[in-house]
Parts: sequence; C-alpha cells; structure tokens
Amino acid sequence: MPQEPLHIATDFPSPSLEEWRRLVDKDLKGKPFASLQSTLEGGLSLQPLYTQQEATASPPPEPPGVAPYRRGTHSLGLSEGGWMVCQEYTGPDVALAAEALRVDLERGAQGVWLCLGEAHGIHLAQADGMERLLAHVPLAQTPVHLEPEADVLSPTALLFRAAEHARVPREALRGCLGIDPLGTLARQGSLPRGVEATLAEAAPLVASLRQGAPGLRALLVSTRAYADAGATSVHELAWAIATGVEYLRGLERSGVPPEEAARSVQFALSAGGQFFPEIAKLRAARLLWSKAVAASGGSLEAQAMRLHARTSSTTKTQRDPWVNILRATAESFAAVVAGADSVSTSPFDEALGTPDEGARRLARNTQLILRDESSLNRVADPAGGSYYLEQLTQEIARAAWAELQRIEALGGMARALLQGDIGRVLAETRTARDKAVRTRRLPIVGVSEFPHLGEVPVRRPSRPPAAPSEPGKAGPEIPPLRPTRVAEAFESLRDASDRYLTTHGVRPRAFMANLGTVAEHTTRSTWIANVLAAGGIEAREHHGFSSADSAAALFAEAGTPLAVISGPDALYPQWVPALCAALKAAGARTVAVAGRPGEHEAAFRAAGADLFLYAGADLFALLSSLHQQLGAA
Repeated sequence: MPQEPLHIATDFPSPSLEEWRRLVDKDLKGKPFASLQSTLEGGLSLQPLYTQQEATASPPPEPPGVAPYRRGTHSLGLSEGGWMVCQEYTGPDVALAAEALRVDLERGAQGVWLCLGEAHGIHLAQADGMERLLAHVPLAQTPVHLEPEADVLSPTALLFRAAEHARVPREALRGCLGIDPLGTLARQGSLPRGVEATLAEAAPLVASLRQGAPGLRALLVSTRAYADAGATSVHELAWAIATGVEYLRGLERSGVPPEEAARSVQFALSAGGQFFPEIAKLRAARLLWSKAVAASGGSLEAQAMRLHARTSSTTKTQRDPWVNILRATAESFAAVVAGADSVSTSPFDEALGTPDEGARRLARNTQLILRDESSLNRVADPAGGSYYLEQLTQEIARAAWAELQRIEALGGMARALLQGDIGRVLAETRTARDKAVRTRRLPIVGVSEFPHLGEVPVRRPSRPPAAPSEPGKAGPEIPPLRPTRVAEAFESLRDASDRYLTTHGVRPRAFMANLGTVAEHTTRSTWIANVLAAGGIEAREHHGFSSADSAAALFAEAGTPLAVISGPDALYPQWVPALCAALKAAGARTVAVAGRPGEHEAAFRAAGADLFLYAGADLFALLSSLHQQLGAA
C-alpha cells in the first residue's frame, strides 16, 4: 500500500524578542536579566542573545576586500590559496633549527618565522649563522620573517648576505625584516639606539625596499611582549595600533610619508583562549589600522593590514601538556576564521623547553588539516554576518580605540612604556586574572581542573641561560615585561608535590571522610578529590562510618595529618562537630570541611574545623596552606 507523502510544516510561528524576554524573566524567578551576561576581560560583556536589532544599529560592514577591511583584505577572502602556514622557530641551536626548517618546509610549511636572540630565540653567535640557519630554505619561494629580540637592525644585513650567498636577488625576497624597537624595549627593558634614532636609521631602508624588494616589509608590530605578559585582548589590540601609529610618525619625521610607511608594516598578534573574542579582536585590528592610516593620509591600499597570528604562550601548560594540542587547535581555528594572512601554531611542548620533531609535526599538521580537510580556506570571511561576532567586533574596536586615545593623551606608546603606564596596566590585569585562576572561575584543564597525579612527565631539553646583558648601554631603560602563563600558580603546587614524592616516596595525602551513601556524597567528594589533586595532594577516600570514633580510628591508621570531611549539607550539623573533635583527638593537625559552612561556621570552627573548601574560594591559597601543614611547601 503506497504511503502518504511526508509533509513538514515550515510555518511554525517564531516568538518575538519580547515574548522570548518574558519567558526568560519567568524562568529566572526574580533574578535580574543581567545575571545571564558574561563578563570579558577589558570591561566588555557578552549578552545571552544577539539579534538583528543589534546588527542594524550600525551600518552594515563592507564586503571582504573593501576598506576598512573588517572582513578581510582580499575580496575572496583566503579562498584563492589559503592562509600561509608559517612555523615559528626559537632555537637556540642554529644547526638544530636549520634541520627543523628543512623538515617542516618539505612537509607542508610555507613560511618561516625566526625569533632571534640569546635569551628566547635562535642564537646567531657566528658571523655566518644566518647562512647556516637558512641553508635549506629556498629563499626565492619561502617568505622569511625575522623577529630579533635585541639588536633590531643587524639581522637585516645578515639576511641580505645569506640571500646573496644563495644567489637569490633581493627583489625576490618576501617576508618581514622585524624592525620593532618598541617591542624590543618592552621585552628587553632597553633599546641602545632609542626609538627615534632606530626609526631614523631604518627610514632609508624602508624607502629602498619599495623599489628594490617590494615583497619585504621592514617594520614589525609584534604584541608578543604584551600578550605574554598578560594583556587583555583590548589592550593588546590598542597597543598594537598605538605602536603602528608611533612608527608612522617616526618615519615621517625622517622623510618617509605615511603612505609608504604603512605599506612597510607587518603586524603580529596573539590568538588566545577565548575563541569568539579572539576572532573579533583580529577583525577589529584590521578595522582600526585602516582608520589610523586613513587619518594619516594613507590610501585605501595602504590601509590594508598585513596580519600574522600566533597561538598564545600564556595559555599553555607544563602539566598534562597534551591538552595544549586542543588549545592550539582552537586558537589556530580562531585566527583562520578571523582572516589572518599567516598563522603560527605553537608545538604542544613549547612551555617545557625545546620542542621535538613530533610536536612540530602536530603543530604543522593542525593547520594542514584545518585547510585541506576542514576546507576553512573555501569560505570568504566565515565570521561575517553573525550578529554576535559583528557586534563583538564593534565593541572590541570601540574599547580599543578608547584605550588608543588614552595612550595618545600620554604622548604615545613610547612614553607610555617609559613612564611605566603599560607595566601598571599589565600588573592590574594579571592581578584580576590571577584571582580568577585561584578561584577556578578561569579553569585550566589538566592543571586546576581534572588533574592527573599519575601522569608521566614530558621532558624536553631546557634552554641554556643567556649571558648577562652588558652594563652601561645607552638608550632608554625600563623594567622588562615578564612573560607569564596562567597555569604557573597551580603548577608550582604540583612541583612541590613532586619534590615531596622524591623525598618521601609518597605524595602528600589527605584522609577523606565521606558522609552518607555514595549517591549522597559522590558529587561533592569527587569535586574535593579533584581540588586536592590540583594541589598535588592525593585523596584517600573512606565512607560508611558507624560513628565519629570509627572514622577517627581509620584516620589514625592513614599516616597523614590532614583530614577532609565531605558529604551532603543535611548531615553536617549532626556529624561535623563530633567528627572534627574525634579527628583532632586522633592526631589530625588540620581538618578541612567541604562546602560553605553558612550559619554553622562558628560551631564547626569551635569543634576543630580549620578551613572550608568550596567553589568560589581562593583554592590556591587554601591548598598552599595545606602544603604548609603537610610539610610539602
């Protein structure tokens, strides 16, 4: 018997925004609507819903390839050839770096980004170091980007000499020479020639490259120093544009018009762990640079930003470093969706020392999979048209522009650095971020959340210490910006636990007294065991006690001075006072109680409870105090 054709209704009535809001208010049961908002670093808020109403509040964005280039600098986006897979190399050994270059270029990398310097980059100790480093690089086909950390001008001559040695004409070279005096000042704390003198010395080179090597950009605006020191997305973006403006002005004073200077600037920003805000940040970067160059009199062509994105170093962990593969994938994905011209994906083991070939392969293949299997290069501006992303791009751009104006009021980026303003802002940002990490409002998978105490450590060769800098150098000096990773605090507890294990043969341990049935205590006891493991403390769980004395007897056999009581709140008034007293009588030096004590805090403390572990508390401080009690500090 033939079946009736299936009809699917397509005219279901969709609720209006007002109706949706009424339903939400009903579900909130008196809570304010603002409770659904999420706060971002930089003073921005994410709304629970973005609609066409927000999108139509601003003029529609221009198509890709049209100034101010919010949607990209190419009319077809990256669909014609894709972004450049540009691997980053930090050395320090020239021979090993040269071999890594050879392997990566043979297996999919298209460009190279060379971090040069003794402290954090490749150390070109000998006169022919650049030639040996680039021995396997086909310079006529491979863009080479330099990022020197100290001497910003000398590597240019070394690159030109290496090209001459390889018989590659200068006009065939592509990439960036990495002249970034403000970036050097921020990272090193000193700049021998000074910003103005460095730009004046670079001005003839900038002018000559327009004719003699049009594929090379002389100036670099790298936010590495700020991003690695903990800058928010808004600050990183604003300071990048402020640096670019400073370079335009400095070169103009040396006779290079903004039109030529703007075409000689390469930007390099970090892609951090907040997926959608990072997409919006990179899109906003092109928008703001276009506005800044236009205000300087630059043409539409000069307003187009050359944008390189690198995955963040601050988000990477030494503990459970395999999770870094996921972090780098998401960050690379964000950079590509945002339309970066080139992307560097960091190896998962970069926080441990010198990455090995396997880690570099995974990093390289991350981008190849995104391009060749996920086909991200086949869509022009995949973020375009999203109410959320378009609105977020506008909000980040406005916030960064306000910060740019504040920097301009101080006299520009150089003065902001020299006067300590940038360092002050970063210190405030790190304090706020550190609080979020310590309370686990900013969780770190594998470190503060879901740690694995029995993980096999990943070892990599550590970098040899750099020679102390020569005293008495001329030029401005400031305290250098210190790189930091968000996982450092909790990783320090794990390090202390490892040292304790080496000395005593066991890890610091806690006796956990779980009250009630398994179904009653498992949610809280699992959470507590996870928290203790984040501090490198091994939880030994016990339950099914008939009395406080029976629990104390088991504790006496455990051989640890720390006891933790965990269970449902309903059982606490009956059990906690007696159990605390019994545990203290059995030798417990510290008794911790899981959960907020509420109105019972005074009674629990009087009975012997020393501290309380609960969501929202400063868990790092509490775990540090437990380390002191356990002798693991």
